[in-house]
Amino acid sequence: MKATLFVLALLVHNVHSDDRAENLKHFNSGRSVWAKGLQIANMNELVYLPKLEKVLYNQLALTGGCPDSRIIYDASNPEILVEIHLNVKYAKDERDVLKLYGGAGSTHMGYVETKCMVTGEEVKSWAFYKTNIFFSKDPEIHGPPGSKCSSGRSATSDGLCALEKSYTRKVMESYWDRIKRPIGGKHRSPGIFGTMDN
Repeated sequence: MKATLFVLALLVHNVHSDDRAENLKHFNSGRSVWAKGLQIANMNELVYLPKLEKVLYNQLALTGGCPDSRIIYDASNPEILVEIHLNVKYAKDERDVLKLYGGAGSTHMGYVETKCMVTGEEVKSWAFYKTNIFFSKDPEIHGPPGSKCSSGRSATSDGLCALEKSYTRKVMESYWDRIKRPIGGKHRSPGIFGTMDN
């Protein structure tokens, strides 16, 4: 336990609200370009979710803060899929860029930037949250960007599907209540989330 806390202390790099806002803006701009270029009618606009930073720190702690570049999928909760991109290297190939920026069903993101204490290398990692309706093989609907937004979302001028203001709070409260709800008198396995309380 002490070793894990020590590793986390080494990993922690404060993600300031400016970094979060800039990163989110960058990702949504990229998703807008993909939606327009590939004519994706249901590309969601991402919302920043600070609790996903904790998910990333938990994964980074498992590697001693120096992970290989990889993608991890966690579907331990039937309501959600969490897609984690550890130690992202800026891709040269269009397919790699699409893996990071694409995915019409991604709804929320978190980001952390840490430093590997062994190599001194910057480690940039992202986590994305998707709802179970997007677990299917091809969740993308083709057509004019923003023309096929799901319930509770409306099209933006950038061709993305944004959560409607009143719907955002309702969805997030429901989501976090489900994660913490005990099943059969026992608490759910936390999966990669660990304890989600702030």
